Amino acid sequence: MATFSHPTLGSLRGLSFPATTQYRNLPYLYFNGRFKEASLHPGPLSATDIPYDATKWGPLCPQIPNGIKLDFALAGVELAQLEESSMDEERGLNVVVTVPNDIKKDQMLPVVVWIHGGYWVVGGNSWPQYDLQNFVDLSVKIGKPVIGVAFNYRLGIPGLLASKELDLRGNLALKDQVLGFQWLRRHIQGFGGNHTNITAFGESAGAMLLSALLQLSTPLFNRALVMSGSATLRPSKAENQQEDLYHDVIKALDLVESTKDQRAEALSTLGTQELISKLPPLIHVGPSLEAGFLDDIVTLQTISKKTTPSWCEELVIGDCLHDASCFKTRVLNHPNNAEYFITCIESTLDPSEARSVISAYDLSKSDPAEKSLVNCIEMLTDLRWYLPILHTVLDQDQSSSTKISRYHFHQANKFDCQWNGLAAHLFDITLLLQNHRHTLATEEIQLGEDMAQRFLGFAYGEGFISQFEKSLGNVVVWGPEGKTRVVGQSEYDEMMRRGRGEVLRRLGWETCEKLANSIQFGLKK
Repeated sequence: MATFSHPTLGSLRGLSFPATTQYRNLPYLYFNGRFKEASLHPGPLSATDIPYDATKWGPLCPQIPNGIKLDFALAGVELAQLEESSMDEERGLNVVVTVPNDIKKDQMLPVVVWIHGGYWVVGGNSWPQYDLQNFVDLSVKIGKPVIGVAFNYRLGIPGLLASKELDLRGNLALKDQVLGFQWLRRHIQGFGGNHTNITAFGESAGAMLLSALLQLSTPLFNRALVMSGSATLRPSKAENQQEDLYHDVIKALDLVESTKDQRAEALSTLGTQELISKLPPLIHVGPSLEAGFLDDIVTLQTISKKTTPSWCEELVIGDCLHDASCFKTRVLNHPNNAEYFITCIESTLDPSEARSVISAYDLSKSDPAEKSLVNCIEMLTDLRWYLPILHTVLDQDQSSSTKISRYHFHQANKFDCQWNGLAAHLFDITLLLQNHRHTLATEEIQLGEDMAQRFLGFAYGEGFISQFEKSLGNVVVWGPEGKTRVVGQSEYDEMMRRGRGEVLRRLGWETCEKLANSIQFGLKK
């Protein structure tokens, strides 16, 4: 353990490692009540001379029990949890700060902020697969030390429910993170960090949240790495969608016959576990349109302009070849996937367009289940992940000052799991954050280190692609076989996506969104 006197937070006792010290369970917000915006915790954290104990993980924000199992299932392997994760509506709003040891005075290190995923309903900074300690440790070893930061934020209904009837605007999950970046500007310098050099990165729902934050007018960070998610994957809900979700919640809580005041009382006073247990485990929450905060729905047509604000110096956006693996239980578990996809395609597109798409993805109603599943995953990945990347990069407003780079992850998962052989959703994070090293093959460890070094150089303002590499192309490809390559965008689409990006781009953004929605949510009757 190490005791540290922070200029604004007071005396802190952190957990020491050979190259780093980690300060856990630091309250960064005051909880002002359910469905209410929080306020910044100014510090100090202890009212006495006794150091604040920051050696133990803090509680999670309320969520379904064992939500970590969903995450482990996506990665294909479980990690041991050293402590039982508790949940607390108020104390769940905590932050973990991981700091290199022996920081030189006034060194002002770059800061990296991790935004966890989890369908917007589960996740936390105490989950072992999201711990930044090993990542920061690697940064020290390669001579590019950074300070790692991970905030918890409100999830599910407490974090995202909007209702006209109850005057709830939603978006508390996003606003918690906005306040987190404000907390950094006040306090990170006391840890040796540079509050004017912040790089944010998030994956899946964390990437969607980050993509939403990039729509704001207020500067929050300097660079962003948006991994396997964007604002188009779960667009901000319009008022009618908010009301549909609200009425689903009211029905699930048996409040249909209740008055407005009774509903407000029940939603505000129900125990969090009772509230969560009565709702679908993966309830479809997300950001809401809110005047002055999130003003527009981001589409494939508008994604480039809406996610490249002038205050973000550089944006990196990327995907995994089989990102749609995360949709398996909700979309891809049809008895005959190919038949379902072909029906959606033929019902959405004109005959010639339908034939080109069916041919591009080698779909056949007679396909064996294994081939059918992989082809369908690749098609849904291209529609929901790859296409937004292409629109972000290729349709950028020429007046934008934000540099945009892209990557694609092709390393196959080799764990003994359902994703074996696929570059599945979340496997990139499994390599990048360095928490699975003891479970990985040599080529996977090397690729993870290559990924981390590129990201750390990005955090140091060196660019995602070096000047030398730009002569090779403008697309970073991680994998297969543990290799990193830089290629041109046409070469990448032809060689590694079989020209499918161009096929979808020719359909037009409206047609592609309609097709993706029909596959994901079912054909409208």
